[in-house]
Amino acid sequence: MTGAATSSAPIPARTSGLGVKLLYAVGEMPVTISMVLFGLFTLFFYNSVMGLPAPLVGAAVAGGLVLDAFLDPYIGYRSDGSTHRLGRRHSYMLPAGILVGPCFFLLFSPPRGLSRPGLFLWLLASWVAVRVTGAIYRIPYLSLGAELSSDYDERTMIFAIRALFGLVGALAAAGFSFLVFGTRNSGPDLKLEYANYPKMGLLFGLLMSAAAVISTLGTLSHRSVGEDDRGTAQSDRPAAHFFTGFGLAMRNADFRAVWFYFVVFYLAVVMNASLAIQYFTWYAKIHAGAALSSIQAGFYVGALAGVLVWIALAKRAEKRTLSIAATLGTAVLLCAATFLVGDGHLFGTGNAAVLILGHFIAGVIASAVWVIPASMVADVADEDEFQTGLRREGIYFGILNLGEKVASGGALVLAGLALSFFGRIAPAASAKAPAAAPFIGLSYGVIPGVLLFAATLMILPYKLSRGSLGTIQGQLAERLGAVK
Repeated sequence: MTGAATSSAPIPARTSGLGVKLLYAVGEMPVTISMVLFGLFTLFFYNSVMGLPAPLVGAAVAGGLVLDAFLDPYIGYRSDGSTHRLGRRHSYMLPAGILVGPCFFLLFSPPRGLSRPGLFLWLLASWVAVRVTGAIYRIPYLSLGAELSSDYDERTMIFAIRALFGLVGALAAAGFSFLVFGTRNSGPDLKLEYANYPKMGLLFGLLMSAAAVISTLGTLSHRSVGEDDRGTAQSDRPAAHFFTGFGLAMRNADFRAVWFYFVVFYLAVVMNASLAIQYFTWYAKIHAGAALSSIQAGFYVGALAGVLVWIALAKRAEKRTLSIAATLGTAVLLCAATFLVGDGHLFGTGNAAVLILGHFIAGVIASAVWVIPASMVADVADEDEFQTGLRREGIYFGILNLGEKVASGGALVLAGLALSFFGRIAPAASAKAPAAAPFIGLSYGVIPGVLLFAATLMILPYKLSRGSLGTIQGQLAERLGAVK
């Protein structure tokens, strides 16, 4: 066994009741609420309401994301080695959970009358504050989920319930945020009134912090005290540098398989989502706002149902098998969006009902990515302990989150290149579809579909199964018993 890592801790109690699972799952809501509201309103608010040029908004956002991406693994590393009496996860979750709401409020409450540089700096500072507090909360939070149970199937259940609450938070943020702006049917657009944004930031900021604190306090009974199998505090053991631990994690073949699979999967689905408006407008030729809202709602409703489906299937099949099935199914649906919809194809254009149904089915299938990979990483942590003698859930989930950020940024770049190379669409709005509309269909469906076929190849080297994990856990228990 090597000592190049961050901490050593015993296998936790490894069981949790339904109440603890539900309280843990509530903690996902701050994450999804922040993501949805940021995506819906930040660019519009700072550009259209506050008058900050869009490139400056993009620059501030990019700076926060870059910092956040590389901060995630380090937070996991520090969390793994914490010996705080609140527990190595909860000691990070509690202060960060309290602060994330006020930081979100500040993001949508810049003082009126700021100069352009001042407004840019306010956006940059408040966005970085949201990302940093969110990361300090989220990485230990994800790691805690892996510690709530050692059972192969129960781990999937824990992350599935977490996904359910996350989706509920996303739907609530997308739906109820507009109610904060009022219901005026005539006169000036209420989304252009500055006073509505601090109200929204305060309301949802309080909700985010409340959910984070409830989850943190509700799972304190499952905190890890940060002692090794001999009762020695982790801080008394020699610790390797962060980069050594990072490299050690990436040398784990099963984790590499999950990481590359997860990154390519996210790359595909984010590229698909970033081209949705172009696809609906120019390729499927659907323009009504109600129809577009119904299509998006169809996906989230399908995802809620899909989480329940994956819970049931996870008791009957291995996680790698489910990942392959979900990925191939999503790939087929994306290709169908190109070859079955559009001018001259089976379902033609303007057919919202077909797309609503397709998005519902896609939500059912693609929701596996919110459930299975995290459960796999929890299993990898046991394998890693068997190989190294160390418990390092934090750095594994931190690196997984780094992959999500890399994939999201790469998807936006790839979508932009696809539009530039294939679409050749002028920036100015036009009621006439561009001549290159068929290439938009390819970029929206076929290219992400091909990426998903590639993702199935990435997960093939993953070898952990229900049986092999049970063997590893049994040997770990014997090792701990022999030491004691």
